[in-house]
Amino acid sequence: MFEIELKAHVDDRKSVIEKLNGFASFLGAVQKDDVYWGKFDGEKKIQARIRKETPFNSDEVPFATKGEEHIFLTYKRKEIRTASDGTSCEVNDEKECTMSDAAALESLFSDLGLSVMLEKHKTVLGWSFEQLHLELCTVPPLGDFLEIETFAESNEPEIVLPLRKKLIESLKKCGIMEEKIENKYYSELLRENASKEKKSV
Repeated sequence: MFEIELKAHVDDRKSVIEKLNGFASFLGAVQKDDVYWGKFDGEKKIQARIRKETPFNSDEVPFATKGEEHIFLTYKRKEIRTASDGTSCEVNDEKECTMSDAAALESLFSDLGLSVMLEKHKTVLGWSFEQLHLELCTVPPLGDFLEIETFAESNEPEIVLPLRKKLIESLKKCGIMEEKIENKYYSELLRENASKEKKSV
């Protein structure tokens, strides 16, 4: 299964929430705590993510969030595809499974020579619209982003391009223009921010 996704910077969080509530169905709120384990094989980075998801109730969108804490192991082969207009979307070959406890896998990763490469915290409000999943995310210290994703059986251009168009149309329905699309991964942005903070000290 291939994940087709884009994310864009959000300047007006309240406005985006109002627009999402106008056309999409609210799913709930969740905290996502990610730990990326990996190593370099030559110049190639091999990386897997352990994610802990914890539902919570949001004051921004009153809704009785139900559910329990879940732990996921995710491995992605990532690719960013850029269109002729300069905008881009992610096309990821994603493999994912649930776990009852991360401790055993963390021990295995450590014994295999992997180490923690990055940690990320994300607060998420989620909506659904047709076959799309939309998430308004806060990623400290980077700010707010809108992520829109869908899934496809193939990553061939004739499949991806119409889906990418649908993602951008939904982005505009939220009042966000294409120039707000972020082409870098969160991991790149977080490393850049950490580097800037070190230089300013």
